[in-house]
Amino acid sequence: MVMTALIICTQLLSLITIWADFYTDHIYTFIRDPISRIIEPLNIALGEILMYIGATVMVMSVVILILLIFFRKRKGYVAFSSGFIKSLIFFILIVLLIYSTQWLTPYRSSVLGNKEVTEYKYTTEQIRILYIYIVDNINEECGNVLRDENGNIIYDSKEETEQKVSVAMNGISNEYKRLNGYYPTIKPALCSDVLDWMKIGGYTYPYTMEMTYNKYVNRFYFPTLYAHESSHHMGYYKEHEANFLSFVSCSKSDDPLLRYSAYYYMLRYIKDAYYKASLASEKKDDYLRDIKEHHLLAQVITDVNNANKEAEELYLSDEHLLEDYADEVSEISEVGWDTQSQILNEYDYENVVFLLLQYYDGKLY
Repeated sequence: MVMTALIICTQLLSLITIWADFYTDHIYTFIRDPISRIIEPLNIALGEILMYIGATVMVMSVVILILLIFFRKRKGYVAFSSGFIKSLIFFILIVLLIYSTQWLTPYRSSVLGNKEVTEYKYTTEQIRILYIYIVDNINEECGNVLRDENGNIIYDSKEETEQKVSVAMNGISNEYKRLNGYYPTIKPALCSDVLDWMKIGGYTYPYTMEMTYNKYVNRFYFPTLYAHESSHHMGYYKEHEANFLSFVSCSKSDDPLLRYSAYYYMLRYIKDAYYKASLASEKKDDYLRDIKEHHLLAQVITDVNNANKEAEELYLSDEHLLEDYADEVSEISEVGWDTQSQILNEYDYENVVFLLLQYYDGKLY
């Protein structure tokens, strides 16, 4: 009863934005950091293992309940079943409590931690200016990154990249205060096959304060991905928040590769928004002209293709259990993405464009 009451209270309190902001800013941090420091040394993602154990236990519970129909007259089995179900209910209540405090409450806090978000409707021209700005910066950073004698990008190690991203994110913490602090490493997901089929780059486990990534993502994307998952870890659980903070932090980094990655992986959101705005304002011809005049350099395309090719080679070098079930996994992934989009609603990935338009208001236009 006490556990149920706590869950109900946390669920109801999370609906109060002022409380959600206070909790995320002042309580969540003190829970997050100690757990992260304890679990980080593990070579595997404990959160992922616990997820598999939980799924197994749920299957076992169904089997036990079915067998109870046949063994209901055996007192020993009835006692075992009763104990198992009681333990399962207690386990579920603990999971719900952690879910309410470590994900739902931060998720329901105000956008960007109580920073004012305007209701202003941005024009097609302003989106156009932002699009050209992003393209120009991609092309500029393409010429700034370190390359070998063959013209290929020289990438840092995973650990070096994580360090540079954490410095970049702490660098904007004066404006986005939750980003100040310690950033744990991101661990390769055991279920990278599943993540790859679902086109997911990474996943954050609020239960264990761990971040995981699809080990088949390319190295060009990795800085942006780590910054995105780190934003979740620091309490910004809305997807458009994480996309925005990932971009801002990496684009302001001293490292040209972080800037290059940030600008490139933000382009598609801006380009899509510009296209939709041009259709709505009947300026498609202007859009087509700008796309032709303000385009990516050939070297940018080469860099991206090389990174994708390297990632594909890594994927092909491994054995994959899902290859025989490609159609089934694809169908499941589509259902998963549809469900997620309904849950996230207005806080999905693409709404990062609005936050960017607001961020550059007064800077570009």
